[in-house]
Amino acid sequence: LMPRRMSCSMTVDAVRDRTKTVTRRHVDTWRDLKPGDRLTLIEKGMGLPKGARQVVLTEVEIVDVRVESILDVLDEVGATAREGLPEMTPAGFVRFWLDGHGFRSVVVGHAGWVHCRRIEWRYLDEVAGG
Repeated sequence: LMPRRMSCSMTVDAVRDRTKTVTRRHVDTWRDLKPGDRLTLIEKGMGLPKGARQVVLTEVEIVDVRVESILDVLDEVGATAREGLPEMTPAGFVRFWLDGHGFRSVVVGHAGWVHCRRIEWRYLDEVAGG
């Protein structure tokens, strides 16, 4: 069985550098993903021009999946770095995530009811080296 593919179009460099280890997705997606599952991370999955191929970045193994409030980012030390966006403030990341997931009208401080699926992985090409 081929691993499913997940697009990391906004954090390609962080995946290439192996600094991104977490992604937060809409709570209604990736429902059956669990620790031990493998994913193929790709540059872009949708909106490719005719004839273009998906660019494979790497293979990862899921180590943790949980549903949490998007505001949990504010309390997680290093959250934006793990997301591959170290230059962003936690509040800036929450705004960015809300805007990108259909919650543009939600005020960051009042977004506690917005849940996301937090997915954490390890890179398979790093396992052998320890």
